[in-house]
Amino acid sequence: MKLKKCQITDPECHLDVIQEWHGDLESNIATLIENLKDIKNHSRAAKSAFSEHYAKTVELTKAKTRFTYEVSHELKAPLASVYNILNVILDGYLEKDVKRQKELLNRAKVRINDVIKLLNDLLIFSHLEEGTGEIEIEKIDTAELLSSLTEEMDTFASENNIKIDWNLSDGLPHIYGNPELLRRAFANIIHNAIKYSNSGNQVKVTGKKENNSFLIKVKDQGIGIKKKELTKIFNIFFRGENARPEHKKEGMGLGLSLVKRIIDAHGGSIKMKSKLHKGTTAELRLPAIQKKEK
Repeated sequence: MKLKKCQITDPECHLDVIQEWHGDLESNIATLIENLKDIKNHSRAAKSAFSEHYAKTVELTKAKTRFTYEVSHELKAPLASVYNILNVILDGYLEKDVKRQKELLNRAKVRINDVIKLLNDLLIFSHLEEGTGEIEIEKIDTAELLSSLTEEMDTFASENNIKIDWNLSDGLPHIYGNPELLRRAFANIIHNAIKYSNSGNQVKVTGKKENNSFLIKVKDQGIGIKKKELTKIFNIFFRGENARPEHKKEGMGLGLSLVKRIIDAHGGSIKMKSKLHKGTTAELRLPAIQKKEK
């Protein structure tokens, strides 16, 4: 700020200088206050961002710990079982009982197969979660894909005294995708509907083209899901509080989290609607291949 020079005997000039200086001072103070406010706001934003980042880091660390624990637990049980079976046989306790040896070895074979399935699921989950590489896709006839599931699912349903009502429309669309992954996703949803249904219930499977999508809807009359849990069902390792004890022992809770990642990787969507003790409906949508106009 450059002030004008005044004669000592010119009070009006000095007054003008003082007023000019005072005005500049007020302006500078106002600017300083605004700058301090900006610094304070930025500080709050930085603190909030840091707190959010810290919370996410803590949650990720906890998730990693849970993941390690769950995987270790799920692998330990079957491997320990196989180890004990082999020890019994190798130590000669069943040397003359060939039939019993075969029974135990078949049991070990089943447990090893469970481990292989678990490891395959974890590899697929990791591949889809990290987005490492593209999945191989091809043109898929959805009618053929679903028909390949009917016998397997009907057998499982019959074993649990459940009936499946297959309601598949004519002229189901073709889609682009990985048939193995999508078959796994569809099978998992139907398998869950059967598993969590009550004996004598019905599971309805609907397949149709809706707008520009292929829609598969699976509706059961089973135990349902608590409202507060609906936002968590796609989280890895999640199991509902009301799941039956025998079902909590099965698998790691990878099913729905893996299904969602498969559907997401195909540009689709999955929604779950449920009422406790009244059943659950799963809706899976995938982009349909549009027929070219002639």
